[in-house]
Amino acid sequence: MARPLHGIGLFHVIPGTIYYTIVFDYDDEEGEYYELLSRGGRDLEAEEKRLAEEMQREMNSERIIINGKEVRSRVVRAKVGVRETPRRSTATFFIEMPWEPVRGINVYENFYEPDTAPYDYVVYWLLPEGGRFRSYDMPGDVAVEGRLLTARVSAGTRVPGYESLTFELP
Repeated sequence: MARPLHGIGLFHVIPGTIYYTIVFDYDDEEGEYYELLSRGGRDLEAEEKRLAEEMQREMNSERIIINGKEVRSRVVRAKVGVRETPRRSTATFFIEMPWEPVRGINVYENFYEPDTAPYDYVVYWLLPEGGRFRSYDMPGDVAVEGRLLTARVSAGTRVPGYESLTFELP
């Protein structure tokens, strides 16, 4: 059974859609994803479909509000992969989140089940040219460099089940 090692989330904020990519790295002792990729075909397609459906259920359990309106994330695709060795596998999720930006201040809020981070992960938010972060409420070590926000969360960190970002768009 694969054991999660690390996660990374990449949010690209574009007026009308927030594109969100999540990549999980696993210690895959049995080389399950390597075998699936080697064989290809229906088994690989079925696993990627299963992963997408599982992630969609997770996304559906969250309540996301942007500028006072509830929005839904949609998992567009999931892909499996292998890094360096058959024991190091990945699952990548491509997600879209529609939203209606406003000129000036925009507020993103995400409500989800509180938890303790089981592994290290990092989340990046990139705003469009001219955008800037005004405030944030996120777990972990958060840094803002211009229009890029980085949140690093270590395994064992208590994740409270709420995140918010306030950012300004020109």
